[in-house]
Amino acid sequence: MRLYEEEFNEPLSEDEAREITSRLVELYMMLAEPLPSERLNPIPSPQNSPEVVAYNCAQDHQ
Repeated sequence: MRLYEEEFNEPLSEDEAREITSRLVELYMMLAEPLPSERLNPIPSPQNSPEVVAYNCAQDHQ
């Protein structure tokens, strides 16, 4: 709240601060979601790289 008041030179109630925070969290959650193309073709993670999968498969069969 202090940062808001310093930046905009106006007071901010707790309810207003909660509302702004809630909207920011919703925005961040949307931004963190994968893009539609990423949902169809997931970006490979290091754990699922061909090298790691092959290594794990070889370990399982020893």
